[in-house]
Amino acid sequence: MAEEHKSLAIPRSLVEYVLLGPIDDRRLLQDTPILGDVWIEFAAKPGQPQDLLITPYKSQPAGRVARVVAKRRRALLAASGAWQGDAANIAYLQGVVAARMSFVDMLKVVLPITTWWHSKMTEPRFADGIDLEEFTDIIERGLRPPTEGNEGLSDRPRTPLDSAERYVALAGLMLWAVDDPPADLRLHGDGRDLERLAPGDRAAIAQRVHNLFQSVLEQAHVDGIHAQVDGPLVWQVSLNRRAWAALEKSVPTVKADAARGLFNVSCREITWAVLDSGIDGRHPAFLDRAGGTCRVTKAFDFRHIREVISLDNADQEPSEERVRALLRDPVEAMRIRTIAELKRDLMVLGRDAEEGRPIHWELVEPFVAIRPQEVPPALAHGTHVAGILGGRAVEPGEAARPGPAGMCPDINLYDFRILSRSDADTEFAVIAALQYIRHLNGRSGFMAVHGVNLSLSILHDVRNFACGRTPVCDECARLVDNGVVVVAAAGNRGYQSFETKEGLFGSYAAFSVTDPGNAEDAITVGATHRNWPHTYGVSFFSSRGPTGDGRVKPDLVAPGERITAPILDNKWGELDGTSMATPHVSGGAAMLMARYPELIGRPRRIKQILCDSATDLGRERSFQGRGLLDVLRAFQSV
Repeated sequence: MAEEHKSLAIPRSLVEYVLLGPIDDRRLLQDTPILGDVWIEFAAKPGQPQDLLITPYKSQPAGRVARVVAKRRRALLAASGAWQGDAANIAYLQGVVAARMSFVDMLKVVLPITTWWHSKMTEPRFADGIDLEEFTDIIERGLRPPTEGNEGLSDRPRTPLDSAERYVALAGLMLWAVDDPPADLRLHGDGRDLERLAPGDRAAIAQRVHNLFQSVLEQAHVDGIHAQVDGPLVWQVSLNRRAWAALEKSVPTVKADAARGLFNVSCREITWAVLDSGIDGRHPAFLDRAGGTCRVTKAFDFRHIREVISLDNADQEPSEERVRALLRDPVEAMRIRTIAELKRDLMVLGRDAEEGRPIHWELVEPFVAIRPQEVPPALAHGTHVAGILGGRAVEPGEAARPGPAGMCPDINLYDFRILSRSDADTEFAVIAALQYIRHLNGRSGFMAVHGVNLSLSILHDVRNFACGRTPVCDECARLVDNGVVVVAAAGNRGYQSFETKEGLFGSYAAFSVTDPGNAEDAITVGATHRNWPHTYGVSFFSSRGPTGDGRVKPDLVAPGERITAPILDNKWGELDGTSMATPHVSGGAAMLMARYPELIGRPRRIKQILCDSATDLGRERSFQGRGLLDVLRAFQSV
């Protein structure tokens, strides 16, 4: 029985060594459009496809880029005889394209239509192809261990590698690691691992990348490929990042109860979207006091939005089984459309995507709309967050007296389900939900959704994007421009543990604010003690600023420790984190709009009022921002 072939995982430190250089002479940034997190993920999981976000170049429409990527991939696979109808699940939103691709597909399909390729790889030395000997020289110089001197493995002097040569070296190493590595070879860390490569290994790496490069040049003239590209279409490629989930005593801490009483505030006319794991609409905490109706007025499941708006839906008429599999709530969908209509709608969405037309959100709605009281969430996080914002306990007894309440116990809620237990919690889904909210407001002609609560955390890698300019942060900026208040958690990375030679070392971490909290116009919220904030200050887990580009974040702090709020199964429970602090500030913003309707549609003014009126806890600005949310003082300052 033949021994099963095993690919070779390449550690992050070795990827950075090849891409950026040795530690004592390392560049801080790399120049290829494939961002560092993509290289690292493909290297760590050789042979496995990855979920990617493709950013179009300048004014190129995302729809056109998605169409070209899909057609190029199909044509390239068909030309090589590898096309089997497998789906890359390519879909697009405004300003971003999502695709699931292998490393080879990315190098062949996406990289040649980037601005970098058009400027670097079309230079005379590459335009007509280069011979194997020159590739071998690049591999020898690019994969040289740091212990070797200038004599190295090549007769040529050691010269600095440009970005194209570093790309060739790393791509070759990663291609070889999938197909050709010796069974007994293991790589553990820095560039010294390259000493383990035999001369034959380097020759195999050079041959592998040479074959790939020649294939790209030859396929550039294949019918259906070359004609699709008349210039650069893609700016960069990043990972579709995962999003993580980041009352009784806490509401008085921010003086929301006093503000409600003194100013007689009602939030019945305000609607807030909660992008989270879902709200349990069956919980009595979300019932309206007057009529007993649920205040979670709409609910949408965006966890599988990619499959609904994928270009793959244009390939053939979808079966009834596929349509039903895509429906998050078949009963709700059947109330709106028939199966025949849904099959047609799915094809129209696919064809619209293929032709680069804007997303027809009315056709998407039946696939994502759910009944909030009939489809319970799997996780309690979103219910807890929504309860802090708008929950209301009712004490048992004949009088059904109101018990502890959240910030706005009569506010209307929209439930957007983004988070789950799987890797389906993606940046793309968050962006899709934010764009859909913009659509709702535009379609209504008035503010259907006044604010958004984002109690979630997406890690920011400084080598990939400028801080605050990631796709999800840019989408938050567009939503604020649309007049919607965006409130985001700072993240729970304020205290981190590191493995050192002496053992585990724990320390507070500056510059640890996560996305979308890095977005400039979002109100970013850290955590403090639920009722003794002046004594205990900022919670140890609360992410600290400033941002990577020097802006003060978080903007405010609010109670985030042992917060009691609704959970699943009609119960109440305690949770901790900046996720719990964030809805306190969402509630403060909603109360301002309810009391002063002229502030509706002015999110930057609302942020200014909340920040200017905050109570200083006497802590470092990069820890507490402007201080503790003070709703009463905010009301009095207007």
